Amino acid sequence: MKPEHAVVIAGGGPTGLMLAGELALAGIDVVIVERRTSQEVDGSRAGGLHSRTIEVLDQRGIAEFPCESGGVSPGRGVSSVVAGGGGVARTGRVV
Repeated sequence: MKPEHAVVIAGGGPTGLMLAGELALAGIDVVIVERRTSQEVDGSRAGGLHSRTIEVLDQRGIAEFPCESGGVSPGRGVSSVVAGGGGVARTGRVV
């Protein structure tokens, strides 16, 4: 590992990983530091994915897996996202 990087990200959670990926795609030298010594976690704090998150994943071509393997959450959002058939689209209705 190099001793210096343009950007150092503290934490390899969803936000840190997404930011690192975006910076790397932009050609920026980035490193993630994580306090955990392994990838093992005790449970999950995530309850699901928001519509905008799925849209961003779709822009990177990786939205199909969570959309195909996940379920529908009843009545908590202000819009819904439909995946498949070549992309992700907001329906603009409350689900």
